[in-house]
Amino acid sequence: KVNQSLRFDKKDRDLLVKINEVIDSGNVSSAEQETFRTSLHPHGIQNMVSTHEERMAMAEVNLLQRLNDGTGVEARLSALKTLHEEVYSAQTPFRFNTSRVLIQLMKEIVRARGNEEEQLRLIHDFQKVAAGNPRIVRAFLSKFFLLEMPEEWNQKTMDDHVHDSNTMGRKNPTYLVMDARVKGIRRLSVVYYNYVDPHAVYELFEAARIMEISVRLGIKYKAKFDDRYVEILWTPRGFTDTKSVMDFLQEPDVVRLMAQGRKVELWARERVLETLAAFNEKHAPTIEKEYGLKLPKLSEEQFRAFIGTGQTSLVRLAEFTHKSILPALEARAEEI
Repeated sequence: KVNQSLRFDKKDRDLLVKINEVIDSGNVSSAEQETFRTSLHPHGIQNMVSTHEERMAMAEVNLLQRLNDGTGVEARLSALKTLHEEVYSAQTPFRFNTSRVLIQLMKEIVRARGNEEEQLRLIHDFQKVAAGNPRIVRAFLSKFFLLEMPEEWNQKTMDDHVHDSNTMGRKNPTYLVMDARVKGIRRLSVVYYNYVDPHAVYELFEAARIMEISVRLGIKYKAKFDDRYVEILWTPRGFTDTKSVMDFLQEPDVVRLMAQGRKVELWARERVLETLAAFNEKHAPTIEKEYGLKLPKLSEEQFRAFIGTGQTSLVRLAEFTHKSILPALEARAEEI
């Protein structure tokens, strides 16, 4: 403790207390929420009650806590808007690259919960980077393996095939867009299978609008061709805003197509669940006999909880099976 008091500022420790309170409780206090009103300018009256660095930190941890806690779409988008207004309003000519490093640092601070000294180091780094000194920011860009992007934000960077948590990914649309911004990506193509949920599309396009990223919607289908399956990726274009894509999804022909896609997805899910049953009945006993251990029985309920809002697939089943039986395998390896 004495060592910490010599190496870290009081404002670092005060900010750590606030950040950990949000991490542990999952909520920003009602008093601090008043400073997150999106109707107030970041450099206006809010500066009378808190520093810009503190508001940036709290806005980021507030968003990060809402990305995986099951809160609604509007809550995530509101937190993202607050983050954008605070972080990207930094009064520095190096603001875009500064904001990318600040978001990455806050992610590291949240991950380091439980290691107070490491959190203090990261918070001290956060305070240094917040000033926007190009030399310091470039050093942290290098540390996090992030390429420096032009401050005009006109780079040609894209990822034309990514997935969110509604399919094969682990990040919800808001988190996906935020991470794309950190990586310096300006264009995303987010791919879904057989159909797309309008709620997911709304969150994706609204998050992209807030973070000034161009986003495309892709839907992948399988079709029979010459006695085998081929994959077709449909990427409808011509949308000008979130409303235009939502109107498109409400068109009768599109609604019918999505209904057919849902039927295909339900059929595919049944095949995956049959594979799960086959593992319990056939493959698990073989593994138990060969390695001399007892495996837990895999249940459909646990598997559904594991994939959450994602689509059921053999890849997800493989991940779930590996995670479920690994402890027994590790224990047996220790015995050997």
